[in-house]
Amino acid sequence: MTFGEMLTYTNRLKEIICSNAPQFIRDRRLANLMTDLERSYGIPALRNEEFEKENPFVKQLYRTVSEERSI
Repeated sequence: MTFGEMLTYTNRLKEIICSNAPQFIRDRRLANLMTDLERSYGIPALRNEEFEKENPFVKQLYRTVSEERSI
C-alpha cells in the first residue's frame, strides 16, 4: 500500500466516522470500505499470518474499519 493509497482510505474512514448519517448508513459505508480493501489488496477471509506480516498497514486499517462497525 502506498502512502497515497493509505491516505485516501484513511480520509474515507474519517469522513464516514464523522458523518451525521444514521448508524445503519455508516455501517453500510464501512462494510463497503472493507469490501474495497479486500478486493484491492486480496485480504484473505481467514486469518493468515503471512499476509499480515507482508501487509501490516493494510491489515491494521482493515481491523480499524471493522471495529468501527456497530454490527
